[in-house]
Amino acid sequence: MSNTEQKECWSIDGEEFNHDSLGDLLDKRSDEVRPGHKVWRGTAKRPSMSDFADADSVIEDIAVRANDFGGEYAEGYPEVSPEHKAKLQTLLEQWLAECPSPRFYQVTNAAPYALADTDFTQEQLAEIAAQEEDESAGRTAEKEAK
Repeated sequence: MSNTEQKECWSIDGEEFNHDSLGDLLDKRSDEVRPGHKVWRGTAKRPSMSDFADADSVIEDIAVRANDFGGEYAEGYPEVSPEHKAKLQTLLEQWLAECPSPRFYQVTNAAPYALADTDFTQEQLAEIAAQEEDESAGRTAEKEAK
């Protein structure tokens, strides 16, 4: 395995970590994201392409296929010197570097985070207050209609 890129990621529900920062989560927030609401912070561990293929796995695959084809007569094939293995690894790394990077990641170290007033901008807090006023007025109108 090679080095992997790790960065912060955020989730509203603790399952879909699709926000790159707390600011991103708050900018795209739904109505239930308010001060006191629980969200989750984790670490996005992105793989490098070389995490999925290396010289050892290619050589092993060739050996398995050779055995399938030639049975015991293929035993010991391919005969690979350390230099050949290093050359194959270099070729794989060059080829993989030309491929697009994976857009997926694993989330590690996920932990709940309670939102505080200080996490929001003044504009966001004003929007939340206006929404709460609208909701309160709607509930009052419903009660009066009954």
